[in-house]
Amino acid sequence: MCKIAICDDDKEYREKIKTVIETEGILSSNEIRFYEYESGKELLEDADILHDLIFMDMRMPGLDGNKTVLKLREYNEAAILVFCSGCFEPTPDSINVGQPFRYIMKDLHDRSLKKEIPMILLKVKLCCGDSSVTVTSAGRIMRIHTEDILYICLAKRGCTIYIARQGKIEEMHCKESLSDLYECLAGRGFEYAHNSYIVNLAKVEGLEKNVALLPFGIQLNVSRSRKGQFADALITFLGGGEGTAWYDNKRLFDLSSSDVSVGGLGKEHTPIQKRKILGKISRILYRSTGNVRNQPPGILNT
Repeated sequence: MCKIAICDDDKEYREKIKTVIETEGILSSNEIRFYEYESGKELLEDADILHDLIFMDMRMPGLDGNKTVLKLREYNEAAILVFCSGCFEPTPDSINVGQPFRYIMKDLHDRSLKKEIPMILLKVKLCCGDSSVTVTSAGRIMRIHTEDILYICLAKRGCTIYIARQGKIEEMHCKESLSDLYECLAGRGFEYAHNSYIVNLAKVEGLEKNVALLPFGIQLNVSRSRKGQFADALITFLGGGEGTAWYDNKRLFDLSSSDVSVGGLGKEHTPIQKRKILGKISRILYRSTGNVRNQPPGILNT
């Protein structure tokens, strides 16, 4: 179910948005639930709903669109945001923090609305559901893009989520257990490398014996008990069954002695060659003994 919020003090325009969405047919009626708000204050009072798509009028009495967006992103980082207004007036902060996907200019014949809605709905259809995870942090319900997560580590009274944003690492503590988050992320490319942490397989840059290499110089030990499971998950994720995921993502494990690192994928690599490479990765993981000491989860090595 895609939760769509329309925040606009003009009821007629709210109805126009709903009508265009329904007539496009990209999302069926049983896939959509609309939430209507006349003010930013009303929307923020429902922030725990964690809407998937938000249409935000920039000019409203009381809390306007700019101020609402700044507050909203404290709770919901993953929602697709669309600004609506009769003139271009977002502030730099609302652009940088809000990160709107589209800006719809209100015009007499709703040309901009009808033009932009199809692309917006296709984006929602692509992202809705599997693109984020919801956690409770510091008393707030937060939604995080799964593509931003590096790994999730067991911590006192919950977990610590390591997030990569704008070239730096952020840490977020949440009260959910590691097993609960693993279950929530099932089928989305996350796997245990150790009993104390799960890793986003899309972020694995290489493997050196029993160590998974992640961005920012992070090195995580792959425990002996989890080695086989982690290897199988990595091969399945990167191989995509037929090797297509390797081709689409233009990523390939380039084998060098007992080390594995990520390189570019060339057209000369056939599906058979890629499957052979994946098999080598599996054998390396299974036979590697590794001289790397077990490190506390979450340690960054630069």
